[in-house]
Amino acid sequence: MKIIIAALILAGTFTVMEAQVDFRQINSSEEMNKVWTDAQSQNKPVFVDIYATWCGPCKWMDANVFAMESAGDYMNSEFINVKMDGESEFGRIFAAESRLSAYPSFFVYNSSKELMNTVVGAKPWEELEPQLISTLEFYPVLEIMDNKFKSGLLERDEYPRYLKALREMGKEELGSAVAYSYEKEFVNGGEMTIEDIQVLAFYTKQQTDSWKSLTSDISKLKLALDGELEKFIDHAVTSSIQSGVENTDIEYVSAMNEILPQLSEGTNLDPAELESISYIYYYHYSELFDEMIGFIDNEFETRRRGDHKWLFEAAANAVFLDPQNVEVAEKGLEWFQACIDLQENQEYYYHLALCEYFTDSPEKTIATLNKSMEFTDDPEIIQSTKSIISQVEEELANQ
Repeated sequence: MKIIIAALILAGTFTVMEAQVDFRQINSSEEMNKVWTDAQSQNKPVFVDIYATWCGPCKWMDANVFAMESAGDYMNSEFINVKMDGESEFGRIFAAESRLSAYPSFFVYNSSKELMNTVVGAKPWEELEPQLISTLEFYPVLEIMDNKFKSGLLERDEYPRYLKALREMGKEELGSAVAYSYEKEFVNGGEMTIEDIQVLAFYTKQQTDSWKSLTSDISKLKLALDGELEKFIDHAVTSSIQSGVENTDIEYVSAMNEILPQLSEGTNLDPAELESISYIYYYHYSELFDEMIGFIDNEFETRRRGDHKWLFEAAANAVFLDPQNVEVAEKGLEWFQACIDLQENQEYYYHLALCEYFTDSPEKTIATLNKSMEFTDDPEIIQSTKSIISQVEEELANQ
């Protein structure tokens, strides 16, 4: 029950609307054949949503993504949209042919019934839309370049576009293999060219000679990556955390943080925020919870003294990585209360309520959620908060 309540609190809204995406509900091969016929005549790709009636994330997609006007405007224009129960008689067959691995899953086919891309799991629209756009843009590129690469006919200057297409389509394993092939054939150590950087940046392991070469000239690195710079920074920070955890060495994170200020200059990214997040994630996934708590406390007592916005973001990241970690949730009570002491607002009270819930204080949770509504006039936030309160009250009544 605690997991359900947490999901409600973190989701924040429960507004259910009639779906704006125009789906065809498909129950038979005859109905699906009509879809393929229409796709060919209209020269449109087909978006297939395979769901299960019991699947909570599937219902969340209907209420919070496919109900959006922006989603409807784009998807109705670009796709023939299909819904299919993956556990119906026909749905099981189609799901097996599409290699369904989880609910919900979304499959994008071209009008010739060729699978272009698969998206697994519930995604907010701001994540799903770019994946759909990339699929339509880069699938034709991959069709051509895959064949050229396999035949040994891909020219050196074509590799950057090929690797970008592979990344955009989520083909990470193939991307790594192609980058390795490029490095072996064209790069012999020394200074990297702009072209080398464009090919290898996302596939170079940190703390290696190639990484040192890649990051030896930050201005050149930023010039080469251009529109993909923020994606690279996100990738590099994530990789530093993963490598640090795998090797039990925080130096991976520290070394990445040293180049972040210069690397992120001129972007929308905040290097100080990325630095804090990377340390918090490293400590969490290394199960060094005392060190994580100590890092946040020390930062707030020194460099971040009085910065309640920083403390809120750090505390939210630390707590939400695992809200049921009692040690961290108990510390969250202190952190969010410190934020409130410096500036009262709805969001701070809201997060304090989550920590109260996970430290077995449902009565305090209700009181804090009621208090949070004093600081907002947003009807959706008020409605969602009241819904959470009702859930907690029901749980109390059943104890």
